[in-house]
This record gives sequence, structure tokens and C-alpha cells, in this order.
Amino acid sequence: MTMDDLVWYACYGSNLLEKRFKLYIQGGRSDLIDKTYTGCTDKTPPLKNKPYTLHHGLFFSQTSSIWENKGVAFIKSKEDKSVDTLSRIYLITRSQFEQVFLQENELDPNINSIELDLQEIQNEGQLILNNNWYGRIIYIGDEDGYPVLTFTSPLDDNEIQHEPPGEKYLTVIAKGIKECHDMSDNDIVNYLSNISGIKNFIDFQRLLSIIGS
Repeated sequence: MTMDDLVWYACYGSNLLEKRFKLYIQGGRSDLIDKTYTGCTDKTPPLKNKPYTLHHGLFFSQTSSIWENKGVAFIKSKEDKSVDTLSRIYLITRSQFEQVFLQENELDPNINSIELDLQEIQNEGQLILNNNWYGRIIYIGDEDGYPVLTFTSPLDDNEIQHEPPGEKYLTVIAKGIKECHDMSDNDIVNYLSNISGIKNFIDFQRLLSIIGS
């Protein structure tokens, strides 16, 4: 493995929780939701991970059958320096990133494949690879000499329709934030209560009861 083979994957939703993300790498049955994951061909755990901040607005949209038919997390495609979205970055191989991308888009890495041109993504800033939920790959920048990549909706930011998340999904995100960013329940609720798809849909006390349960 060379440095050119490694990328940071930046997550902002349920993959903030490490054991949740590792299902995409190692495969197996989730104890969080009713689903079995294929995992990557290379099941080597991430070399490292650490907290990170994205300057792309977080929002909840779509309705996921595995998450109580409620909304899931996305980020806006356009950078906004005034916005801080809590993230976690995992250092994995480019091949693993490609296969995580496939799995997040409900594609089986044993059947489907992609081969990213990192130079093209870095030059362009982002690329839309398909019209699935997470079909847009965004190059965020570099960290410790490796590119930071994430993915989100291929829709334009002005086409977004908000859908509040369910309790299970919120609980996983909160656990991931607490695990990675070491924040209190109140701080997590303050953060989440201002996110599009939660704001004006779920009030502070309800959020606190979900996260504190």
C-alpha cells in the first residue's frame, strides 16, 4: 500500500458511530437495524479516524425503509464557511472508499464496481457518478497529506425537500457525535436542533428525550 492508495472518508450521519461504519468495511449483521452488510473486498479496519468539521450544511431528507421510513442525513453540495457540520474522518484505501460508496447507494460491490480518478475529483471539486441518493462525490481538501472525500445527494441544493429523521437514526448519530466529539447531550441537542429537517419538526425537549434514552 502506498500513500496514493489512501483517502479520508468524511461522514456526517450514522457512520459517525464507528461500529456502524465498520459494517461497510467488514460486513455482517447490524444490531442497530434489520440489515446484513456485504462489506468491502478488503476488510482491513480503517488505519485511523478522528473528529473533523465540514463546511457544508447538514440536512435530513428522503425516507429510508431501514430507518423507520424517516429521513436520513445529507450535506449541501456548496461549501459554506459559516456552517460547521460535525464529521468524522476514517483513513481507508481508495478501493474501500469506492465500495463504501457503492453500498451507500444500495449497490453490491461483488457485482458492481467503480474506479475513481482522484485527480479529476480534486480538479473538479465534485463529481456526480449516478442519480442514487448519494451519487455525488465531493473533494473537501487534504488532511495529513491525504485527500478528504465524502458523498451526498446529486440533487441541486435548491431541490432539497426536508424529511425529519426517526428516533433510531437520531440515537445512532448522537452516539457517534458523543464518541467522536465528546459532547454532552445538551450540546448535541443544541447542534441538532438547528439542522434543516429537525428545526421546526422536532422540539428541543423531544430531541433531548430521544438522545438521552
